[in-house]
Amino acid sequence: MNKQSFMPRVAVVLATLGAVTAGTVLSAHAVTPQAQAKPVLTADVHTQGELFPELNGLRIKGVNTDDVYLVLDGKRHLIPSTVTYNALFRTTDGVRLVLTTANITDGGPLTAYAYLARSTDDATIYLVSNGSKREITPAALDKFGFNTAAVRTTYPSVLAALPTAAPLT
Repeated sequence: MNKQSFMPRVAVVLATLGAVTAGTVLSAHAVTPQAQAKPVLTADVHTQGELFPELNGLRIKGVNTDDVYLVLDGKRHLIPSTVTYNALFRTTDGVRLVLTTANITDGGPLTAYAYLARSTDDATIYLVSNGSKREITPAALDKFGFNTAAVRTTYPSVLAALPTAAPLT
């Protein structure tokens, strides 16, 4: 990469970081037209996003949106409503603000009214969403910030009827 093609991208990144930390919005006049074209091309290359397994359990929100996502299996999953959010999590304190969520692979939304469940004969807690159940280890309960007071108790046959997905650890 030559110095001339590198400089506009650096300017855009620095201008963007400055805007976020200062809490201001960039105007279209803040960067040159040539520099504005670079991020669009870069974003197009990553439309699928990347996997970020190190973020598993985090709830994230982009700076320019009200959407909150849960990261599972390195992918972002939209939490579809405040009702679903409150059925799963203790507080909103654990939501992390990020510049963008677009670079993380979209795993699709959680089911509306996803919930935490356990059976009457077993203390294992599951996340029930998207037509399956996922065991939640005790360590993951705390790491993800799940609301154990909201766990539904159900008959063993109800949980047994659901396909089992990989456990949350």
